[in-house]
Amino acid sequence: MNLLHADADAGYALMRLSFLEWLTIKEPSLFSLADDQAENTLLSLKHADSLSAYSLLVAVVKVDDTLYKLTGKQRKKDWLSGKTPPPEYLIAQVIDLSTHDFLALNTEAQNRSIESPPSNEAVKLIYDELGLTLSSDRLKEGFILEALNIALRGRPRSMQDKRFIWEKEEINAQKAIQVFSEELRLIDNLKPKPEIFVSGVLGGALLMLGINKDVKNFLCRLNDGQGETRDGLEDPISGLLRAIEVHRISDPAIPARMAAELCRKTIQAILLWQDGPDSAKYWRKKILSGVEPRPFIRELKSLKQINEQKDL
Repeated sequence: MNLLHADADAGYALMRLSFLEWLTIKEPSLFSLADDQAENTLLSLKHADSLSAYSLLVAVVKVDDTLYKLTGKQRKKDWLSGKTPPPEYLIAQVIDLSTHDFLALNTEAQNRSIESPPSNEAVKLIYDELGLTLSSDRLKEGFILEALNIALRGRPRSMQDKRFIWEKEEINAQKAIQVFSEELRLIDNLKPKPEIFVSGVLGGALLMLGINKDVKNFLCRLNDGQGETRDGLEDPISGLLRAIEVHRISDPAIPARMAAELCRKTIQAILLWQDGPDSAKYWRKKILSGVEPRPFIRELKSLKQINEQKDL
């Protein structure tokens, strides 16, 4: 590490350090919270090569004699993954912080990460960290948090009772995605249509797949709109497609209550499908009413061995 410039009055210095030296610098909660979206957009431009000097600039904080990373989170990921070649060296702005201020900032960053559920961009980063490659339009952009809440708790976060011990904490997105990684891969391979696999349907599908229900054929036919009718009666797939359409017409946004209802109706449709076309309730005229998801959620958490995890 070589000191290039220091300004004691301003409380910062400029330092040149090797890429490997930068990697060894500790990563506090502040670094995890760092939002590099603006710089990532700049560095992803077609002619970003002309900004190569800018890409070498990072910020670190100095507390007593210890350095901590502050920016460069996304660039680190790109460099280590091979997406972009790592530089030989970096120029770091070193910002002096007192121990008191550093601890206060880290505590606030930790609380912020707990209070604010991760965005779809954060979900995409989790995909990368878990090595989960999803290619369908429905899943690859990371808009699955509501479906995960529904699959694990039966309803979206906005409807959960925070006074209840099992719903007090936010769902840990990384743990939840890891729990459902195989189910997400299976659904992704179907190329799920976003207008069919809305949050309630996706949540119900994840739940039923998670308890080892053989529903791949059901989901394929649902995705392709291949329901059947007989003498004016609908099979479970047609019934669920009609329920999805009714909800879409009644409220184009399909709010939280509708999402929870669609989960219950998805579970019911799957159960009726598994009973087979000769069962008494397979063919029906009435719209699906839905079933209570909690018994299936208990079974899921037992099978996945996550019964005692309050952040799931």
